[in-house]
Amino acid sequence: MCLEGEQSAVQDTKAVQVPEWNSEEFVEQQTLAGHVFYKYSGELVVPFNQATTYQLFRLDNQMKLVLVNDMQAEQSAASLVVNVGSSSDPQGIPGIAHALEHLLFMGTEKYPEEHDFEAFLTKYGGYTNASTNQLVTEYYFMINNEGLDGALDRFSQMFIAPLLRKDSIEREIQAIESEYRLDVHNDRQRAGHICQTTRCPQNKLSNFMGGNQKTLNSQERDLQEQLQEFFKQEYGADNMQLVVVAGGSLSNEKALVDRIVDLFSMVPKRPYKTDIAKQHPLCKQTLGTLLRYQTIGSEYSIAMEFALPEDNHMYSRDPKQYIQSLLEHEGPGSLQAFLRERSWMTSMQVSLAPAYGISPRVFEIIISATPQGFANYQEVVGSVFAFIRVVREHKVQEWYFRELQQSKQIAWLHGESMYPVTVAKALAIRMSNSWLKPEHVVSSSQLLYEYDPEAIADTMALFTPQNYRLCLGAQDIFSQESTLCKTEKYMEVRYSQDVLPEALTSDSGVESLLNSQDRQMLQFPQPNPYLTDCTLNATAEKTVSNANSNIDVFQAPQLLVRNEQCELWIRRLDSTGGAVERGSISLYIESTNALVTPRALILGDLLVRAIEKRCAAKLNLAQQAGIRARIWYSEHHLCIRVLGVQTGLQLLLQDILKQLWQLADNQVKIDVYLDEVERLSERMQLDASRVQALWQQHSLRAHPRWPVADWSRELHSVDAAALQAFVQEMLRLSYVGMLVVGQTDNEALRILEDARGVLKVKEPIPRVLRQHVRAVDILPGTYLSRFVVKNPKNADSAVSFAIYATSRNVGGRDDVGSQAALSLLAHIMETAFFDQLRTKEQLGYSVRCTYLASHLGGAGSLLLNVQGSCTPDYMCLRIEQFLIQFRSTLQGLTLSQLSALKQARATASLQMPFKVASITNFLWPQIDFGRYDFSHKHHIISRMLEMTLEELLRFWDTSVDPLRSGRRATRVVVQAWAYRGVPAMASEEVMMENPLPVIALHACLEQMGASEILLSDISRFVATSGLPLVPEDEDEDEDDEDSGELRLSIGEYQRRLAALYKAVVLEQAAGKKSLAEIDHMCTLIIKDRSFLRTALQMALEADQVVSSLLSSQPAHTPQHFSLPRTYAGAWIIPDHLCFKRMQPLCAPPSPTIRLLPKYPYL
Repeated sequence: MCLEGEQSAVQDTKAVQVPEWNSEEFVEQQTLAGHVFYKYSGELVVPFNQATTYQLFRLDNQMKLVLVNDMQAEQSAASLVVNVGSSSDPQGIPGIAHALEHLLFMGTEKYPEEHDFEAFLTKYGGYTNASTNQLVTEYYFMINNEGLDGALDRFSQMFIAPLLRKDSIEREIQAIESEYRLDVHNDRQRAGHICQTTRCPQNKLSNFMGGNQKTLNSQERDLQEQLQEFFKQEYGADNMQLVVVAGGSLSNEKALVDRIVDLFSMVPKRPYKTDIAKQHPLCKQTLGTLLRYQTIGSEYSIAMEFALPEDNHMYSRDPKQYIQSLLEHEGPGSLQAFLRERSWMTSMQVSLAPAYGISPRVFEIIISATPQGFANYQEVVGSVFAFIRVVREHKVQEWYFRELQQSKQIAWLHGESMYPVTVAKALAIRMSNSWLKPEHVVSSSQLLYEYDPEAIADTMALFTPQNYRLCLGAQDIFSQESTLCKTEKYMEVRYSQDVLPEALTSDSGVESLLNSQDRQMLQFPQPNPYLTDCTLNATAEKTVSNANSNIDVFQAPQLLVRNEQCELWIRRLDSTGGAVERGSISLYIESTNALVTPRALILGDLLVRAIEKRCAAKLNLAQQAGIRARIWYSEHHLCIRVLGVQTGLQLLLQDILKQLWQLADNQVKIDVYLDEVERLSERMQLDASRVQALWQQHSLRAHPRWPVADWSRELHSVDAAALQAFVQEMLRLSYVGMLVVGQTDNEALRILEDARGVLKVKEPIPRVLRQHVRAVDILPGTYLSRFVVKNPKNADSAVSFAIYATSRNVGGRDDVGSQAALSLLAHIMETAFFDQLRTKEQLGYSVRCTYLASHLGGAGSLLLNVQGSCTPDYMCLRIEQFLIQFRSTLQGLTLSQLSALKQARATASLQMPFKVASITNFLWPQIDFGRYDFSHKHHIISRMLEMTLEELLRFWDTSVDPLRSGRRATRVVVQAWAYRGVPAMASEEVMMENPLPVIALHACLEQMGASEILLSDISRFVATSGLPLVPEDEDEDEDDEDSGELRLSIGEYQRRLAALYKAVVLEQAAGKKSLAEIDHMCTLIIKDRSFLRTALQMALEADQVVSSLLSSQPAHTPQHFSLPRTYAGAWIIPDHLCFKRMQPLCAPPSPTIRLLPKYPYL
């Protein structure tokens, strides 16, 4: 085996026989069109699911195909993986693989319209996406069953004859640049990037993955030719894996197979080549080094990277999984338990890079350290090697391997159903391992087939102090030990590389880092008590399969018990009332101190962390046995959920609940938890602009609900005594709600009684003291919330634009018709919104239109989100302009088109796999928030299917359209301004005195570098530009024959604006700028065809618009609130509490059904 990062071990794989895909087990067949293909006649290893079948084929062009038929699914999906990624980028063009991924969606010879594929998918309730990894690129889509044939046709053409047009390339490079900027300020992305690019430069896995505008745009080459050449060389059928998941019962399976074969047989076969570099990513020059890098936030990362050889041929016994499982173990004596006991670690992640493809591996142990742990990083490293030594001394334990094998069998063979697109993606990615035997194509590395102690021991021998690199990341890392010497050129990460000290690279050195007493605390795991014989028997001897097609996924649960102390709901999965192999228990504990203040929110978060850490060992063991647990603090409850194999659910739930009494009886050290929460709050405030805008939008929708800035200020006011008192009050006075899925009545009653027995609640909560989160019933108007993000690396701004259908403009706060209309409009608008603002206008990479429902009885909303480099003011205006223009698209829908869109939306909304997790997630919010409206989704869908075009247009005019709804609409607009954005966010005074289009035009000039021109100059220029614009499709500067009116083109106005700029600069900055510089800026202003031109046109036309944003007409409506207003009448929100104080609140959530328990006397 390889100890120094060389590739010698890779050569050993030649001795392993490559799977024979041309064997007699592949039976030749032929389509009616004459295309030859081969069907695998052997037996595939597949998961247990009576409703799903799998077939394996090989096309004549060597493409591998798996057809999955999920008879219960209402939707279908496909995924195609190309074994090409960023490591295949040609020298000097980082990002070309990523660029090609974008361009394949921009039209083909058969379907030349850009985004034709997305438009077709939208028509049938689907979506598509793609991603580029180091070694693979995946493309996938999901669609309602009736649209599968047309989708596959369009999908196949992407790999046969993409157009790769120059204008599309130019626009998609802007999208890639926007995507790149999203990553630049993300600490996780920056850490992965600096670790990857500082590995062996001779290995292509160290390439810059995504690319940006600078790497892709060059005067020295024709990018279109490069993309065409890259496509011809790399995108061959013999380098692809295709998975198609067909939903529903197939009336003619042979016809579907023939259709897929006919379509994808046209993908050309290319000369397949593998290019595994001679050097390992961790070569001799990289091993034994210390990488230090600076983070943006208060992160403390300790990562150990070990060099492992390429071992895809060993998937059937995969020795890495044995070692990975031991490192991830959290039981007594484990490495993680030891590091947590020392308060050195908050979490640990073990991963492989690259995750997929044929390549040597980097085995990563990534530790999120506490400040104390980071200061003692050498001892942390010593602890890792001490634990590895313990494992090595115990030799390979067969019983532990069998437990791991059994755990994987439970997860794979008896796991729950998944969405078709999830199945397709996972299977296509796993098929990228060319060493897979045909019978293992479906199961691949999801199972361990063989016990090979020698392979495990050989792999364990690679985990030595001589075969790793250490990476340390922190915000203040270089103030401690050394000075930074380099700045990485793509992500601008500051870093240094040094040789590791001898104490960290020798066996004796790492052994001396821990004393003997500490080393004795590290032990090999004990047998898993949750993973008993009955666990596997429960899956093998199931009473009823969870794939019961006779059960309605959306069926309401039954109320068994409801009194002053508790309520119990049950959802049976067996029509006979019996138990099934998998189930779930969800429980909430409501207390009088929940969510009243930001301080209570912090205490709730600390409580969750304390329970998780104290139960970490049991949660980890239960997960290995197929039982997952989740503990969280919702808006007004402590919630606990256990889900998986029935035999261990109640035991795990009781173990978790017992921790509450232990926390009530004993004060615990919370310094580590407080540090975690503090760093979480900082990360949230450094997050992407769009995420922060959404958080602010979320906080404005309900009360009490606290933004991160509010509760982060309370962090230093809590201590161990406060947490103890918080838990004591919860157990003194509380109310318990429970949902049991997959059990019998008697068993559910026993589970509730046992849980209450553990909690020992002393008193029920009087109804007058029960807490409720209430939706804000927002009054009509446009509300503007603005803030500057705190991340200094963030150059992008964002807008979250919410349009509400409130009680005052739809005739009912929870009106089903308005919810149906919003849901349908989001579906109809989604592709058009993306195409206009992202593809054509290039506002940013992240452009999305969604429908957001409310569980609190408040109004739903249409949510339009954009993140990009232009100012939020400009984004808001472009969103309004889109809404104004989109009405004509709505009005032009034919009856058949509208009917198809409604049906597609209905099918997509009701598509949910029959599995315990999905059913639980659907039911629980209604119980948690006290609405109990389990049929709400069906009511919305039914109302939507009945909706006429006239009704939809009436709703649009009343609630959405900026022109027709005027200032009667209810809209909340959140603007997140970039930290280092140019220009800066305008003051309230400026917003009150100037129309927003004028402000946006001035901002565009500032962004171009024309900062000398003042806002007052722009205001006068627009005010005195009295001549109307010529429509862009007419000739420039012509007289109107009917009216004799002179009209000017937008181009002429640009020339006039350039002249104004020149006059201002010559007057104000004489001698500071050369005439050549001034003329150059004037040329930019005149020739601009992007943001400036559009902003100028909006400013010139704004006097014709009556709107709270896009208009240049001052507002004359009454002043209802003591809030500042923009020139056109939008209310400026100073903070969320001020906004909520001026708005009425909806009534507390109340049951929508009669609550009649089956056992009223319990």
